[in-house]
Amino acid sequence: MGRYGKSGRLNLSARRYKKGGNLPNRKRRKEEVKPYEVEKDVPKQNEIKLEGRRIINLSHFIRSLQELDSHSAIGCCFKDMHVIKETRYGLNSSLTFKCKLCNTERSVWTCIPPASENCDTEQIHHKVNTDAVNGIVNIGCGYTNLNTFLTISDVPPISQSMYEKEHKVISEAWEKLACLEMEEAAMREKELAVECGDVDKSGIPLVTVIVDGSWAKRSYRTNYSSLSGAAAIIGARTGKLLYLGMRNKYCATCAWSVRLSIPPKQHKCFKNCSGNSTAMESDIIVEGFCQSLKMYGIKFNRVIGDGDSNVYKMILDARPYDDLLVEKIECKNHLLRNFCNKLQELARSSKHGHVGLRKRIANNVLKLRTGITKAILYRKMSKDALPLKITNLRSDILNCPFHYFGDHTRCDEYFCKTKQDNSKNEVPVMKSSGLLYKMLEIFQVLSDCAKSLLCDVSTNRVENLNSLIAKFLGGKRINYSLKDAYNTRCNISAVHFNKSLPNYTFHKSLYKYSPSSHTKKYEERRCKAREAAAKRRNHLKLKKRLFVSKISNTQDNSYGSKAEKPDLDLNQYGEKYQEFIKNLALDDNEIKNLEIETRAQRDSAVWHFERRKRLTASYFGQVCHKMPHTSCKNLIKIILYSKIDTVHMKYGRLHESDAVKYISNELKIEVNSCGFFVKKEEPYLGATPDGLIGDDGILEIKCPSSCAKFTPEEAIKEKKFSFFKFDIKNNEIIVNKNNNYFFQVQGQLHVTNRKYCLFVLWTPLGVYSQRIERDIEFWNTKMAQKLKDFFYDCMMPELVDPRHTRSMEIRDPQSILNAQEKIKQKVKLNKK
Repeated sequence: MGRYGKSGRLNLSARRYKKGGNLPNRKRRKEEVKPYEVEKDVPKQNEIKLEGRRIINLSHFIRSLQELDSHSAIGCCFKDMHVIKETRYGLNSSLTFKCKLCNTERSVWTCIPPASENCDTEQIHHKVNTDAVNGIVNIGCGYTNLNTFLTISDVPPISQSMYEKEHKVISEAWEKLACLEMEEAAMREKELAVECGDVDKSGIPLVTVIVDGSWAKRSYRTNYSSLSGAAAIIGARTGKLLYLGMRNKYCATCAWSVRLSIPPKQHKCFKNCSGNSTAMESDIIVEGFCQSLKMYGIKFNRVIGDGDSNVYKMILDARPYDDLLVEKIECKNHLLRNFCNKLQELARSSKHGHVGLRKRIANNVLKLRTGITKAILYRKMSKDALPLKITNLRSDILNCPFHYFGDHTRCDEYFCKTKQDNSKNEVPVMKSSGLLYKMLEIFQVLSDCAKSLLCDVSTNRVENLNSLIAKFLGGKRINYSLKDAYNTRCNISAVHFNKSLPNYTFHKSLYKYSPSSHTKKYEERRCKAREAAAKRRNHLKLKKRLFVSKISNTQDNSYGSKAEKPDLDLNQYGEKYQEFIKNLALDDNEIKNLEIETRAQRDSAVWHFERRKRLTASYFGQVCHKMPHTSCKNLIKIILYSKIDTVHMKYGRLHESDAVKYISNELKIEVNSCGFFVKKEEPYLGATPDGLIGDDGILEIKCPSSCAKFTPEEAIKEKKFSFFKFDIKNNEIIVNKNNNYFFQVQGQLHVTNRKYCLFVLWTPLGVYSQRIERDIEFWNTKMAQKLKDFFYDCMMPELVDPRHTRSMEIRDPQSILNAQEKIKQKVKLNKK
């Protein structure tokens, strides 16, 4: 029949007849021309190549294709049509079909919602693009994540401008919905307050609220510099969000205009804060208190907080209600957590008590918390008046350390059933070590909050909201503080927090009709799963998780800040080496100022900093006595990384002032305090004498605990203090020039450029002093070169490119390695 079919041939014949052909001639031509020759003369239509996938509204698309199948009255159908053009509007595509027979052109949109058939084109496009942006924001992602997902799925991505346009739509919608939900929650809270009779003299409902803040950036307790922050006020009765405020310190549009020195274009600026990030929380919460009466007609009379900020003080300063003083209740969880943290810090601190006693504290932290929790529960359930409850709970808390360490004389009957137990009483030992008093200081702080503990409330609800905000911020790993993204995600969190079906509610609020059954079924399933999980938590004891190891304090050389890393290359090392040497050198004024600035010695941060990058006199003896083949690793660790503070060292520091008083009062010698000295010609050497005497002398005091029961002379004769030796022949005390202290004294004299040192041995039973002159020859022959070699060969590599902090062995210089090799060779020869 030919390509055009029967009707097509008739039409063709009619057109030829109109042009002047007669009927006989038309019949003759029809006989001469075969059907396949007609097909060859018809040009092919241009078709476009469609690639990838598209998102479609299935019912609409099928109905549109069915309509195309009957697009003409001449009998052509959908199979005679082909796509000649695709127009994309984000994720919505318009496919233009053209019929090969009748040349009819029709367009079909891939996504037109059934309820929006009569909407204008803008609203038609809106649906799929808006939902896509809303969906990606609801999982804590953004533009890049959306397009990554689309391209991997072989779906054409959307443009940045389209994303921003749709983001603005959902941002306004979520903000509007969040305000409505918070208002609804406030009205419910208001009704409950009236039912319970919590109203003031004017009949205004009084509401107890839970408050806390969160930030867009994790601080790790050190870096509080977030560009955005939010704070929430939650009703204690309903557990619903009543007020949510956001603060932003940055606007990308304004910042770009400032950078280019041009006026900013018209835009909605979200920058509403210019102070410290830490002040955002208190600022928002105070604003919420001040607006509560105007917005909802209620007053917040009690506030439950965590005590981590100055929120309560700022509320009191703001005086939001003229005739009402807001009361603060501390969160029980935060109080107990801080209490446990302080006990653990005490147990880790080597400044207090014997390590065995501190381990006993560390092992009993959880028991101590459990005992306090049980005491809170008992006192809360008792029928005593509130003041008596508070007094009794305070007594119970202060008695806890005595109870758990063996002294049950103060225990109440409900609290202790072991009054007659003869277990070991460790309280006297802990008293003598001072640990008990440090513990009691911690318990005293907790007992001061007994009233809040009896309320037995927490900020868990607002912590749940903060976790939701963190979820929608992508775990706070992405900066959403440039425009309106942070505010939008906070508003989404508010709706999710207050509503069990948030996305269903949002869809109905935005489009004015319900979404498909998929949305509602999914959210109902999630709601049932949450309820089931809550029931399990309430009725079952949570078992301790298996295979979870305790956090180890040991360093991990495979991961973390102390992981192994390669050494610097030679060029980098050379540059750092030269820079270190340059920073080490000081002129006369700098040396003088440094000595004045560090006179507080170990209480001065500068003293610790400057000492650490130099070889100081207290280690001169150990360095000079080191054998050529002995590794320098341990000595480097002691000099650079040791934090040992022994009982003997503490004893010496404690009694230095006693020795100085004796010298000043008995010997009539004026002693001046001093700081850290640096040798100008050898800036790698430093010293801190115990004092200065006149213009030429220094003071060095030793108060050894080993000599506490002896007079100085007896201690020397009994060889308790090896710096001095007793010469029996001459019946006199002489200096042991091979002792480390002698090297220290000569080093101090060399660095300070003074002539003599008054060396003092102090004991509680007396004082012995001897003047030691500067020995230049001793310095030149036995000290100078050894100290220089040790600093440049052993210390400098570790100072410039530390290995110890990378969990690697400290370097030994080649000279030590060669000496060790010689020793090995000698041992082998001797064995032969």
